[in-house]
Amino acid sequence: MGQALVYWVIALVFIALALRWARRSMGEEKIPLVAVLAAGIFAIQALNIPIPWGGTSGHMSVLRSRQSSSGRRLQGSSS
Repeated sequence: MGQALVYWVIALVFIALALRWARRSMGEEKIPLVAVLAAGIFAIQALNIPIPWGGTSGHMSVLRSRQSSSGRRLQGSSS
């Protein structure tokens, strides 16, 4: 529980800094651009990318193989 609390505090600090930067730096003309960028990132990360081994696929955020605690490679979701 203690380690999770430390990470939450760190995350909240960076969220506060990002919000402060956004309030100071972003004008009304940049908001639609940020919204389109966020929608594009969301759409791209949802695409399945074929992985060369085992007939599996992974999302853009998971392009490297995951390993179990025993060192064996785990396969992603089959498609």
